[in-house]
Amino acid sequence: MSLRKSPERTPELLAAARRNGQRSAGPRSEAGKQNSKLNALKHGQRASPENHRLVMLALGEHPEEFDYLKQDLMLTYGPGDPLWEKQIDDLARLYWRRQRLERAQEGLMRRAMLAVEEWQHRRRQELAGATFGPSQPHMLEVSMSDSADPGVRLRKLLSFLEVIREQARQRTFWPRQCAVLETLYQGMMGWRAGRICRLLHLFADPAALSERKEPENEECRKMAPETGGPIEEAGEPQQQELLRLLEEEIAHVREEFEYAEKVNEEKAAIERDAALAPVGEAWTTMVRQQAALDRSIDRKVRILLALRKEFLKLHLPDRPADPAEDAEMEEINKILGIDIPPLPPPTEEPVTSKTERATPECP
Repeated sequence: MSLRKSPERTPELLAAARRNGQRSAGPRSEAGKQNSKLNALKHGQRASPENHRLVMLALGEHPEEFDYLKQDLMLTYGPGDPLWEKQIDDLARLYWRRQRLERAQEGLMRRAMLAVEEWQHRRRQELAGATFGPSQPHMLEVSMSDSADPGVRLRKLLSFLEVIREQARQRTFWPRQCAVLETLYQGMMGWRAGRICRLLHLFADPAALSERKEPENEECRKMAPETGGPIEEAGEPQQQELLRLLEEEIAHVREEFEYAEKVNEEKAAIERDAALAPVGEAWTTMVRQQAALDRSIDRKVRILLALRKEFLKLHLPDRPADPAEDAEMEEINKILGIDIPPLPPPTEEPVTSKTERATPECP
């Protein structure tokens, strides 16, 4: 029970409540009422008959196509009485719901396929942003966002290595080169990359090793000689070694990049194939609804076939019986739950004349 005391119903409070009630009365015009009836529309599977055409218009369907479908079914299974027409109308609605469900299934497939295409489009954009030529040394000063895609990371590393190789050929060295490599390798630097980083630092700052200064970068610090060891100078042998290591590292990274692209193509193909059979609760519900509609359509068709056969019996009594139709009729009756015993077979009795049947036997 609430401990809050109810406010006193003063004339001002009652007048305010009446004014507020006038604002929340809902639509007043007929057009507004028709629109508000469809506010909670989701799929239109359980719409009432009077709202059937409104639901079609709200879902972007054409009621004229439904009329054409109904006319085709009337030509196929008709003509008949009002009960017959009601069965055909039910069958037309079942077929229409079946088509609507197929569109929904295709929508799920197209949405999954569109997600794959968007993923590939974003990846192509990232690859384009990570690809630049060796003649762009200013890219070493540009801060680029990291990517979770292995192929994009390898493409970026390959572009920076090519820039550094071109600078090494021109004997142009910056302290930024080693820092960029350390960032790109993300703590996974191997011996070749570590040696490249040390040589780059050596050429960028020859006095650092001679004065026993510690390198700024962690990877370069690991590759630096210990105190008391031989001092390495930046000469021609180190220049040739640096170029050779850069060529080997570029070839290795390019091979890894090509493999990553191959894996991406296979993954994209798998995702496109998986889009043709989506999974999830929505898809499972659609499959169950499709099976239920198929059973309802089959039952309705059998009812119409039974009605048509009865119609032919009434209007064409002299029509010869067909054993295949009789067997089909018995199966339809079983499905519909109608227990009609078959006609007894004719007995073979000798034909006697009227005089013989009228003359009694003598004792």
